[in-house]
Amino acid sequence: MTLALPDTYTTAMLATESANRDHVTDFVARNGGSPGLVAHTAALRLYLRVPHFLTEWIGDPALRARVARALVSDIVAMKLLDDLMDDDTGLNRVELACLCLHLHLTAVREMCALAEDPRSVTDLLEHDFTTVCTGQIRVKSHHARDLDGWRAGASTYGASFLGCYGSLAAICGRATGSVGPARRFAEAFGTIITIADDLTDYDRNGERAGNLGHLMRTGAVPAAEVAALLGQLRADALDAVREQPAALGLEAVTELYTTDVLDRLLPLHTAP
Repeated sequence: MTLALPDTYTTAMLATESANRDHVTDFVARNGGSPGLVAHTAALRLYLRVPHFLTEWIGDPALRARVARALVSDIVAMKLLDDLMDDDTGLNRVELACLCLHLHLTAVREMCALAEDPRSVTDLLEHDFTTVCTGQIRVKSHHARDLDGWRAGASTYGASFLGCYGSLAAICGRATGSVGPARRFAEAFGTIITIADDLTDYDRNGERAGNLGHLMRTGAVPAAEVAALLGQLRADALDAVREQPAALGLEAVTELYTTDVLDRLLPLHTAP
């Protein structure tokens, strides 16, 4: 099945992605980043795009753009931290460390300026990144052996990570009543993305231990169980979207990304 986003949605999404790319690459270049690091950040398509999804419900275009820029700065900062830990990009580690920290602190300042209660931003970051960081440490030392184990890890570095930014979008958009559904969408969507990343990284980065694709190929996780999980995540994301009528454009996004994993990626890893 081939799905596509509506043309009007695609146009708006790509405009946000382009503006976010300009914002982040300008920051990296102005603050000492090499041409290689600038090119690396410019190529982070989904990271630059996802703030458009998380701010879908914000009606004021100017506020939405400010929130998207703040979110993308911190999301890219965390991506650079991940690159630093993995050490697989060939980029200068000092640049990665310094630009990660600088981007993060600048993003936090901007998010605090946007929120009605700046303490709500810092409290949320402290709470969620306790989960993300301790989860990453555990995942690196205790590799998943079945779907339950994989989901436990993904709930930290996938669901909690994007869920944090869903909550921040609502807080910085000054609509605290939307924190619940925004977070539930982001957690479900973040797990769908994590499944896609794991299945892609099996070939792209040669990941094996704890990798969902490897677990499927070795028969430890049946494809039917992963398909069922994707179906539940899709339902959870759609339920959250429908709580916010202004965010109904995310229905097509959810269907597109989930169907891509089901139809394109899952068959590649099905055990014979």
